Amino acid sequence: ARTAYLEPDGVLANADQKTLLIDSSTIDFDSARVLHAEAAKAGFRLIDGPVSGGVTGAEAGTLTFMLGGADADVEEARPVIEAMAGNIFHAGGDAAGQAAKIVNNMMLSISLQGVVEGAVLADRFGLDPKVFHDIAKVSSGDSWPLRTWYPVPGVTTTAAANNEFKPGFATALMHKDVGLALAGAETQGVDLPAATLVHAQLQKLIDEDLGGLDTSALIKNIDPNAEGLPK
Repeated sequence: ARTAYLEPDGVLANADQKTLLIDSSTIDFDSARVLHAEAAKAGFRLIDGPVSGGVTGAEAGTLTFMLGGADADVEEARPVIEAMAGNIFHAGGDAAGQAAKIVNNMMLSISLQGVVEGAVLADRFGLDPKVFHDIAKVSSGDSWPLRTWYPVPGVTTTAAANNEFKPGFATALMHKDVGLALAGAETQGVDLPAATLVHAQLQKLIDEDLGGLDTSALIKNIDPNAEGLPK
C-alpha cells in the first residue's frame, strides 16, 4: 500500500486531488495512519476500508466494510460501497477500519485454534463429531468458526474440511493478518500471548508448504491424520 500510494509513480503523485481515495487493502495500523497523513499533506481525502467476507462474500455482494476516515468522506463513499456490501461500519477516524479488521481476524484465529483442539479431543474421547458440534453450538463453547468452519467433514456445510481444506480463507492470509495484529500490539505496548501462539501454529503450516490450505487446516498441527486433509 505504501508503494502504491507514496512512490513517485504512485496514486498521490498522479491522481486528481478531487478524488476520494478508498484503500481496501489490509495493512498494519501504523502504515494506515502514515497513508492518511501523507494523503492529507498532498491534498487528498482518504478512507481506509478493509473488507471481511472472502471470495464468497464478494461474489454475493455481502462483504463487510470497516471504514476509517472523516464523517463526510465516509458518507460520500457509502453509495459506491453499498453495491458490494452486506454491512458497512464507520469504525472511526484515520486507520480505524484497519484496526477493526486486524483485531477481528486475530480474534477469529484464536477462536479457531480452540475449535480445532476441541474437535480432536472430542474425537479422542469417542464423541460423534456431529453430536458434539450440536452440543457446543448451543453451549458455552459456541463460536463463529465452530458454526461455520468445523474442521471435520460432513458436520457443517460451509466448512473447508468438506473439500480437502481448499481455502475460503487461506492460512497464509491469516498468518499475515495475525502478524499485523502482533506488530500493532508491539507499538501499543500490549502482550498478546494467544495470538502469538496461533501465529506460530500458522507458521508451522507455512513451513510445511501448506500455506495455501484453508486456515482450519490448523487441525493438522493437533492431528496430522485428520479426516479431510489432502493426502
